[in-house]
Amino acid sequence: MSIPGELRSKVLEAMFSQSPIGLHVVGPDLRVLRVNSGAVGMHGVPPSAVVGRPLTEVYARFDPDKVESAVRKVLATGEPVLDLRVRGCPLVDPDREHVFSASIFRLEDDDGLPIGVVAAAVDITHREHARERLSVMHQARRRIGPSLDPLHCAQSLVEVAVPVLADVAAVALTDAVLHSEDSAALPDGRPRLRWAATCPGGASQAPVVGEAADQAVFDDVVRRPEPRVERSENSNVLVAPLVCRGVPLGVAWFRRPDNRGPFEDEDVRLAMNLASHTALCIDNARRYEQAHAVALALQGHLLRPSLVRQGAVDVAHRYRPTGRGAGAWFDIVPLAGARIAMAVGQVDGQGPEAAAAMVQLRSAVHALSALDLEPHDVVARLNDTVRRLDEERSSARDSEHLTAGCVYAIHDPVTSECSIARAGRQRLLVGGPDGTWNDVPLSETPELGEDGPPFAADEFSLPAGSILVLSSGHVPDEGLLGRLHEATAAGSKDVVADMLPDDQAAVLVARTRALDPADVASWDIPAELSSVSEARRRALDRLGQWHLDEAALATELIVSELVTNAIRHGRPPVRLRLVRNAVHHTLTCEVLDSSPSAPHLRHARAGDEGGRGLFICGELADRWGVRWSDQGKTVWTEAAVGT
Repeated sequence: MSIPGELRSKVLEAMFSQSPIGLHVVGPDLRVLRVNSGAVGMHGVPPSAVVGRPLTEVYARFDPDKVESAVRKVLATGEPVLDLRVRGCPLVDPDREHVFSASIFRLEDDDGLPIGVVAAAVDITHREHARERLSVMHQARRRIGPSLDPLHCAQSLVEVAVPVLADVAAVALTDAVLHSEDSAALPDGRPRLRWAATCPGGASQAPVVGEAADQAVFDDVVRRPEPRVERSENSNVLVAPLVCRGVPLGVAWFRRPDNRGPFEDEDVRLAMNLASHTALCIDNARRYEQAHAVALALQGHLLRPSLVRQGAVDVAHRYRPTGRGAGAWFDIVPLAGARIAMAVGQVDGQGPEAAAAMVQLRSAVHALSALDLEPHDVVARLNDTVRRLDEERSSARDSEHLTAGCVYAIHDPVTSECSIARAGRQRLLVGGPDGTWNDVPLSETPELGEDGPPFAADEFSLPAGSILVLSSGHVPDEGLLGRLHEATAAGSKDVVADMLPDDQAAVLVARTRALDPADVASWDIPAELSSVSEARRRALDRLGQWHLDEAALATELIVSELVTNAIRHGRPPVRLRLVRNAVHHTLTCEVLDSSPSAPHLRHARAGDEGGRGLFICGELADRWGVRWSDQGKTVWTEAAVGT
């Protein structure tokens, strides 16, 4: 239905006299033919000063080249341009930038030929500012939220605030945030503030990063969590506090020149939202750093990488208790008979929980090593410990399942045999003296605390000069393995750890040694009590050859008691062995028999004629114990000599 001509003219007249939408009619020569009252308000000049002027002059304050290009395109193609954003400072408000949305349509005659264009413009300054503020908050949550670095949080805040909220932005943080919780305050207890971030860098009006902030400017803001707006001759300043959980962390400082106008209520709300979100992220980062420092301190204090003196292997190591290495550990435990136990493990997870679990498992490894168990027995009992600890975690409502990996090896320099057990995917490399490598000596198995088949275990012959690599990372490439062998063969133990990949938090590299055969003496003992005196004599003769006469009396009594017990309560064959450890300055006395029955220490009464054998041995030696093997059991004592 067409509109009657008289009504059409009235509608057109109302649009030009009453509509708040600015209308411009532009001829083919790009001169303004007519404007309405809304357009006049946009430009701040009467219609007579606009009509007849070139379009570029009319839009001189609103990116005239952009507007002219759009009008020419519409005249040429007939396709309208919708929502063209133009910015400028109209004469009615010359100190503030406004944003207009313009739509341009072509006017045609009855033959379809262009006779001009009509442009409709709406002031969307408030809507555009609101959209920009939402965009700033979106960017802030995307850029500031994931960070766990207080300085990165501060820098991200100033970068998202410029240029929408301010031309220059800066953040000052307290020393407690920048350095440590115990950083000194001012004499009156006020927190020290120091500039931590600024944007744009090098701006003449921006504070200098690292310098102390003016305490007088920020005292009220820090003490009272309220924003403060200040107006000076040439600029406007907005200061917002960074406070989280009632703790002042710093302040955010925003500056804009006068030509951008003062900070409005919406600007203040945006600044407070940015400051609150940043303060929360900084507090989270600070708490993470504190927890991380506690974990490192706990791990570093309880895991001392210093190595004990022993003569079974030459050792190089590396330990990095950071990142994935929060629950990693390694241990070297001397055992009786000059043997050495080596372990590398890692608890899955990070933080204090992983470090605490590491300490518990490491203590369990030491306790199980003291029992002189075979490696597969140690790993199996360690698995029981992990399961029990996991049950305790579950009862404490800790949802994280506790798992760990561990490689445990015992090397005997007397026989050059090495027994190894492995749980999980901890790396294990075995290299021979000839330079050949076995990078899969044991298959991968489930980790400690997981269900699956039994743990892998085996025995290997490791002659002197063999290399054993235990680590918590990945297998090095073949070229690196060759360089590793060259370094260890040349005695360059200190550079071995640096040659390995960085993802290995705990690395233990051992080059095996063989005990001098002259330091070992063994005899088969007939299963008769009359053989005890011969055993004592042979032991004393060997001590004389070793120049250990000061240990003769104690060793004679120990040999007598252990051999007598083996003959009376064990089963043949019975074998006596003495091992001198010149590096560790110890003498080990071992008696082997084929009976699996375990001796136990008794406390005989005053009237008892027997039952004091092991008690006497325990008093004369520094330590004693029992270990089992396929051949039976071995009762041993160890005492310090020649020190």
